[in-house]
Amino acid sequence: MPDVLFILILALVIFGPKRLPEVMRQVAKFMAQFRMMRDDLKRQIQTEMLKIEMDERQKKAATPAPALPSAPPVESVATQPATTLDGNISPAG
Repeated sequence: MPDVLFILILALVIFGPKRLPEVMRQVAKFMAQFRMMRDDLKRQIQTEMLKIEMDERQKKAATPAPALPSAPPVESVATQPATTLDGNISPAG
């Protein structure tokens, strides 16, 4: 609190009692503009971040989920009886 009081007394000495209200109005206008610009910048950054997040979500939704590796196909066992070289069916089966 003493710091603020010191600044106010210093401003009164530097600018004088006639110009002090005008200077304070200008400072207040500058602070208001600064706050508006700061809030606008925050809003723009948040909007861009939301757009980026939405794009990433759409990309994830558009790409198909990776398929799980499937088991290799089962080879069918020969159901025909075993034959010998001369074309006859072997007695073993």
